[in-house]
Amino acid sequence: MHYAWKILISCLGFYALVIGVLCNTAGIFLTPVMNELGWSRTDASMYLTIFPLVAAVMQPVVGKMLQKYSPRMLLTVSVVVFGLAYIATGWAQAVWQWNVFGVIYGITAAFYMYIPTPWLINNWFSKKAGFALGIASAALSLFAAFASPIGQAMITSVGWRETRIILGIVVLIIAVPLTWFFVRKSPSEMGLKPYGYEENSTASDQAAASSESSGLSVKKAVKTPAFYLLILLAGIYCLNASFFQQIPSFAAIGKLGAAAGAMAVSIIMVGGIIGKFILGWLNDALGTRVMSLFSAICGAIGMALAYFAGSNVLMFYVGMVIFGFGYSGLSLVCPMITKGTFGPKDYSQIYSYVTTGIFLFSAAAPLLYARIFDATKSFNISFYIVIIGYIVAAFLAPIIMGMGKRLQRNS
Repeated sequence: MHYAWKILISCLGFYALVIGVLCNTAGIFLTPVMNELGWSRTDASMYLTIFPLVAAVMQPVVGKMLQKYSPRMLLTVSVVVFGLAYIATGWAQAVWQWNVFGVIYGITAAFYMYIPTPWLINNWFSKKAGFALGIASAALSLFAAFASPIGQAMITSVGWRETRIILGIVVLIIAVPLTWFFVRKSPSEMGLKPYGYEENSTASDQAAASSESSGLSVKKAVKTPAFYLLILLAGIYCLNASFFQQIPSFAAIGKLGAAAGAMAVSIIMVGGIIGKFILGWLNDALGTRVMSLFSAICGAIGMALAYFAGSNVLMFYVGMVIFGFGYSGLSLVCPMITKGTFGPKDYSQIYSYVTTGIFLFSAAAPLLYARIFDATKSFNISFYIVIIGYIVAAFLAPIIMGMGKRLQRNS
């Protein structure tokens, strides 16, 4: 087995397992914490606003550190610190303790959440990089889909404090060894070639596949319009993906009903899992431009179907499945366009700036949609924003990659 597949296994540990089981189940703890400690929803969820802001500040630093120091050490330490802090919240009694956890969450998430998985996979896979990234992203969604009902059952059975402690311990026991034993920075440091190197048909292709220094430097990249358009594209995908949190409320106050809204969240997750495999395959088979165009069109069509469904539950559900393909674009489109536009040379540093935008949009999106609803008493404008956003993304992606081709030829 080529070592690249062990890199993928390590990503299932520090990325899919940690985020899917611990990070993406945050919502199931809010109500029990509020009920026991007498907090407002703002008190209980403030750390979820703190963490992306801290992570956004940390991203450029993380990009440089991953290039300079051992990613195995950095990722292992970040997973251990986050896991221990997560477990410690099982004994928390005051709001400030949760907010301190939010700071720790932000610092550590900056290392394991967005940058390392696409960076390592692009380092190790000359071929099937999209497929490998699709597996890692789909595994995250799958872990989250199982962890939420299991965690909810545990909260009902033993309480939220014990549940956080148990989940934290289990994830640490699995994720830490996978990270420590398997993560390696690049094939060259082990005297290997990337997966798929032998399958390249020409000497020039082989040289490009094995090169870790081709592409633009971060200093050159930040001076180009393509760099800022890429951050805008990532922000649009993040803003659009964040809207799924509003879907249950949209259904509940309309003709569809609360039950349809609750089911829609699961349908989006299933659509996202399927979509990640499809997008990964499209990237490898037809290229990043086709993959990004497909994702954006699906996002726009899915949202349009949901908006115009009225009381037609079937049409609403079909829209949610298709929207899942657009939703999954956040995990694949942005990292693959970054590599295609600027090359692998300073990928981690360039992508760190892109993920800074993602974290900032992630912090702003819930407030934006809430303010729109409070002002208009409807989700109409929010739907328009998402649909138009995906249409803009469909045009932006090929423009950015076209710029990137010219930049790399002239570098």
